[in-house]
Amino acid sequence: MPLFEFVCNKCNRKFETLVLSGDEKIECPECKNGEVTKQFSLFSAASNAAPSCGTADYCPSKTKHKCSGGCCR
Repeated sequence: MPLFEFVCNKCNRKFETLVLSGDEKIECPECKNGEVTKQFSLFSAASNAAPSCGTADYCPSKTKHKCSGGCCR
């Protein structure tokens, strides 16, 4: 059963939900709006490599600024 990420078109909340079928109506858990946009999901795997944008406190880009929800390159 796939877990998908969505963003609400009304309140801009990002959320994940389990989608059992393609015709299932998805709504925002915050404002109950049914107009949502499916997002591309990032998959994570454990490794000994340097931290990535999704797991690092600071962006690994050359500017080394703080990223608050993934990388902003």
